[in-house]
Amino acid sequence: MNYDYLFTKNDTVCYRILSEFNVRTDFTITKSDLGDIFDLTYYQFHKYFDQINTDLAAVSKGTPCYIDDAPNSSWKAFGLNTFTLQKIALVYLNRSPFMMALEYQFFYDTLHTKREFITANYLSSSVFYRALESLERTLKKHHFYQPSSLFSDREFTIRLHLFQLYYTMYNSVSEPFESINDLITEVIQQIYHVLPVEVGPTSETKLSTFLRIWLLRIFNQHEITDAALAQIKLDDRGKQLFESLKTLFADQITLSSTEFNYLYNFLISQGYLGSKIQNQTASSFPSVVQLSKQFMDGILHENVLVDTKLMNTDKLWSRLLQIHLQFTTFYIEPTTFINPNQMKFFSDLYPTFDIAIRKMIGSLQQRTDLHLTSDMAVNLYFSYMFALINSIPPELMKDQVHICVDFSEGSLYTDYVIQSLDSFNHAHLIIDKVVKPETDIYISDFHSPKVKQPQIIWQDPPTAPDWAELADTILATKHAKLIEFYPNAQPFWGGDSSDEK
Repeated sequence: MNYDYLFTKNDTVCYRILSEFNVRTDFTITKSDLGDIFDLTYYQFHKYFDQINTDLAAVSKGTPCYIDDAPNSSWKAFGLNTFTLQKIALVYLNRSPFMMALEYQFFYDTLHTKREFITANYLSSSVFYRALESLERTLKKHHFYQPSSLFSDREFTIRLHLFQLYYTMYNSVSEPFESINDLITEVIQQIYHVLPVEVGPTSETKLSTFLRIWLLRIFNQHEITDAALAQIKLDDRGKQLFESLKTLFADQITLSSTEFNYLYNFLISQGYLGSKIQNQTASSFPSVVQLSKQFMDGILHENVLVDTKLMNTDKLWSRLLQIHLQFTTFYIEPTTFINPNQMKFFSDLYPTFDIAIRKMIGSLQQRTDLHLTSDMAVNLYFSYMFALINSIPPELMKDQVHICVDFSEGSLYTDYVIQSLDSFNHAHLIIDKVVKPETDIYISDFHSPKVKQPQIIWQDPPTAPDWAELADTILATKHAKLIEFYPNAQPFWGGDSSDEK
């Protein structure tokens, strides 16, 4: 989700200019393009150029980061990367009057008067009041109160979108609400006591951000309703954690079973408590089961498998439950795996999977209760694709590619090439020891007139162009198989260009 609508007008333009640099391989933009994209005047060119360089100097440490006014009427960025762009975005967010107004409205409005908040944060009264007055209108314009899950509870939606905002903007840069750092550390330690596995840095950051939003909303007297989420029957770990957190919070709040259920649902849906309880919980949500069954039925009836009876459906079913549990509950609006151009790689290698996936996503886009944006659709595409790749072996796929490797040097070199082909194991390759009727590609160091299939000839250890030639031949073979199975199929889906369903 893009939150630059919370920046000031000038900072929004600066951020979008920097974002434009960051998607160009040469980090160069002509002034003509800048003028067309951002409708800049001569005065604005100089203003934004100076402002951007001042901001970059403030956040870049070690390696200098700046934009240069090149002699060929263009701007070129040096030292700019995604992390620097994240740091710039956070600078712009934190100096925005909208952000101060947002924090007051959602985290402190029952704890402090406006005057107390203004004084404590050294704010301009007029600027703060103007921002507070227009904040609600701005949030509604950008669908802040529109549910992005199947749960329409207003408090659930507010918390989820606040979590998305802070997780997106602060992730890997700094911690929000540092005044409660010590409390968050204690809470995380209590949670870690009941987790079955260790947690990586990314998962810890996610948990820390979620806990900050959760506690600050409770402190500000905005509690979740009983009907927001299904009540989970607590296991021994859940009971232990509930009691330890009630004791920890005793001097500040009375932790209700409803609020703990909200926290426990989050821990389960995000996989912190392991896949077993995650799947058990997912199976208790009718919507999760329905979506998973719909996808499974599509795969089993889409004519992509040699024999559906040979498939281990439990593995795929487990992954689908996990995907749909997150998607329908604590779904985090994605900022990565959202580039539709990257889908072509998977569409080429797994054309039959691609067909089944886009049929599923097409049906989801027709549902008004899911609010599926284009970024969400692309992110879901990757989730489905990875679930299929990791659950269905190549031997079961109809679009598998049979390759016979046969070198005159004997088994040592032949085995070396076969081992090297493991790098293509995501292409549903089957290695044939001899040429068979089903063999699609023949690899050798000499051309054989007895072989009718396409031949790849490597008389020396293969170079990068040799591997590229093989990859092209594999893709051509898969495309031919796709046309055979699905004569009217388009091999690549580029996603929906709209921002909203």
